[in-house]
Amino acid sequence: MKPSCRLIIGATGFIGRNLSKSFVDEDTFFISKNNKKEKINNNHYFVNINNKTEIDLVFKKLNARYKKVIIFFLAGESSVEDSIKKPEISFIKSLQGFSNVISNTNRKSKLIICSSGSLYDSRKKTYFKETDSLFPPSSYSASKYAIEGLALSYFESFGIDVRIARIFSVYGEDMNRFFIYDLIKKIKNNPNAVTLNGSGNQFRDYLHVDDIVKGLRIINSKGKPGEIYNLCSGKKIELKSLANDIKKILKQEKTKISWDKNSYKGVRDSWYGDNSKIKEIGFVVQDMEKTLKKTVEHIFSKV
Repeated sequence: MKPSCRLIIGATGFIGRNLSKSFVDEDTFFISKNNKKEKINNNHYFVNINNKTEIDLVFKKLNARYKKVIIFFLAGESSVEDSIKKPEISFIKSLQGFSNVISNTNRKSKLIICSSGSLYDSRKKTYFKETDSLFPPSSYSASKYAIEGLALSYFESFGIDVRIARIFSVYGEDMNRFFIYDLIKKIKNNPNAVTLNGSGNQFRDYLHVDDIVKGLRIINSKGKPGEIYNLCSGKKIELKSLANDIKKILKQEKTKISWDKNSYKGVRDSWYGDNSKIKEIGFVVQDMEKTLKKTVEHIFSKV
């Protein structure tokens, strides 16, 4: 029996794809939905984690070959908009899938969970440490909140090694939605004028997906059981400023940007995180100027 293996659940999502690329070896396994066009290798299981029989079978196979299974959990609802449309279904499916996974853990397991910085209570403050209060604004955030709670209860009651990464805003070359991608696509379609959501005064905390991958690996190797880590840059960037940076990279400074001034359910205007805790275990952030330029140019070439 081999000492350990890794299991990446949600292996073909934006972050999951990039994490999977960093771990391709004979002792790394992958789980995603039934889309075999995205098959990584022969260690890739196409199962529905909401089907307990299917996920139990995967763990049975791995537990027969390995003493320890290190799990990276990146599955669940990924869209605030979809969670608003069908909040009950979104919440139940996300929590059920995670429950099916964690019920297969034991004292030799390690579980690294991708949660979200969006569950902090950003109604009155905008800068957050891991110890700050939580108040989820959407079913998406509420499902992350519930998953964290269930995970920590397994840590407390059963001694399961769980570690939580609260991820803020992410960007990267193969993203296919969200603010940066949408703006680039709109500029390419109409370089004269584009309209964006909100006032432009909103701000976020952006981290390149390569940094997210590094952070998850550091939490796995150097983090502590039962701990939560903000996985973020520690810097805020106003969306107006970010939009102007993107225009400059594309040499489209004359593009007129209008903001619709609307507010949107489930999305709070501004939040960013304190990343000092994860920096203490070796996390270093790349220069955003370089990674943003690379991201913008790549997306513009493919949209």
